[in-house]
Amino acid sequence: MPETILPGTYITVRDEGLITAGQVATGNIGIVGTAAKGPTNKVQILSSFSEAKEIFGSKGNWNADGGNPLTLIRALEQVFNNGGSKVYAVRTADSDSAKAAKFKTLKLADNTLLLELEALTPGTWGNDFVIKISDSAVNAVFSEEIMIDSDPPKLTRGNIDLDGSNVIKVKKNDTGQILPFTIVGTVDAVDEVSIDAVTGGLTFFNTDPDDSNTPNAEDTIIAIYEVKASLIEIRYQSINESYVVADAGHLALQLQQFSNLIRPSFNGQDTAATFINERLANTTGEETFADGNDGAGATADDYASGLSYLENEIINIVLLAGQDASNAEVLTKLQGHIEMTAPIQRERIGIIGSDATTDDSIILDQVSVINSDRIIFVAPGIAVSNLETLPGAYTAAAVAGLIASLPVQASPTNKVLNIPGLAVEFNRAKLERLIQNRVLAIEKREGYRVVKGITTATNSAWHQVTTRRIVDFAKYGVRSACNPYIGKLNNERVRGAMRATIDAFLTRMVEDEALTGYELDVTATRPQEIAGEAIVTLVLFPTFSIDFIRVTMYLQ
Repeated sequence: MPETILPGTYITVRDEGLITAGQVATGNIGIVGTAAKGPTNKVQILSSFSEAKEIFGSKGNWNADGGNPLTLIRALEQVFNNGGSKVYAVRTADSDSAKAAKFKTLKLADNTLLLELEALTPGTWGNDFVIKISDSAVNAVFSEEIMIDSDPPKLTRGNIDLDGSNVIKVKKNDTGQILPFTIVGTVDAVDEVSIDAVTGGLTFFNTDPDDSNTPNAEDTIIAIYEVKASLIEIRYQSINESYVVADAGHLALQLQQFSNLIRPSFNGQDTAATFINERLANTTGEETFADGNDGAGATADDYASGLSYLENEIINIVLLAGQDASNAEVLTKLQGHIEMTAPIQRERIGIIGSDATTDDSIILDQVSVINSDRIIFVAPGIAVSNLETLPGAYTAAAVAGLIASLPVQASPTNKVLNIPGLAVEFNRAKLERLIQNRVLAIEKREGYRVVKGITTATNSAWHQVTTRRIVDFAKYGVRSACNPYIGKLNNERVRGAMRATIDAFLTRMVEDEALTGYELDVTATRPQEIAGEAIVTLVLFPTFSIDFIRVTMYLQ
């Protein structure tokens, strides 16, 4: 309260009554997988499958050499085909084998290896790059200022085209005058300068030092000159890049600034400046890059590294592309990520699938080691064609997209998946067995449907996926409602306003039928007020989906 001395009306406006809970995300998906291109260990936010392909390339051959097909694009295809709309994707790779494609024949005229060019990101995508080096029909033009502090002063680059539009001016730093000098072969008069076409050295007419036009060590040369150049053409699919360059250093600088495809590798040197005046040898024609490797054999540790980049993102569902529950190490990494993010207020559900097996007993063995209200286990796999059957890990991606598209209170039970087929169609008895053992199974029935939307929890309180999602939604919402009050007064008035904010959020959940009701209290004892603590007590009554309909028919 300001000190009041002069009579008047002093008004204090309190904003607590206007605070509302912020928007709460419900369908954000986090995914880690291997890809043919794109940056590794960096989060990319995607909103469409076409955007995913542009960043991460094609899905490649399922029957890849070494038995390690790429996983990320295949999984993203299932995610977006089934309703996913916002995905946080991280490309991972085997750090020992992932390599960027390179062009190793960028040489000097004497055949000495000069620069290597390499794709911006690791992967086989760079093997499709085509490069051609030829003489340019136009010169490279440079503009620079240099102090006259050497004998003789030199332009940065040699190989000057003396038939070009070279302009040499001298700025007299004592008077500010800019004086033009005529370029000649041999200087023999005032206001003339010659250029060594190879070294770029400048020779001015040696006049009387008292002549006001004579350049001295305090002056600055202003030079615009042309250099004979090479034309570098690079092609990748429909993308074409071309550069008119004077030398290898010039090329390196342009690639660093403008290229969306490649970057220079300086062959053990530190900077592009090392290669100024190093001419490039023409190629005999179009040549290709080589030796790009996707690093498709990523290990469980590589996937865990990718998950670490998703820790602080607001994500509701997370999965490891192409990784199934038969790999105990991968499953452990996913469970560890789920358990680690919950205490840091980044709660999320993990979805994993079976391997490519069609044996329900093996599927039951895989799910038997999982018991979590935050893990969903999906089976069986997807039949794409006679030559390609994907494991349940990709069915998990389809289920992730479906769940992400639904409100938190809407169960995936009986919802249709947009998949081409199932690796195996289980009969009723086997489906019952899978459901009883906490498997989110898919059946063929007027399309391919989720039999029952369940988690792997043995605790029946968390059996339905909707219960876990509703509670997580409430936690995010209550946190969003309470955070603006941190730092405000801990008294009845402010706690009442906080209660009203939380109440408004929970009322919306009731109106949206995520809750059937709730009980709410916001309190603080005097010691709690002193400690800065306000206690929010909530009792939630979540809604449940209809899993069974029992019909009794009376005939009369």
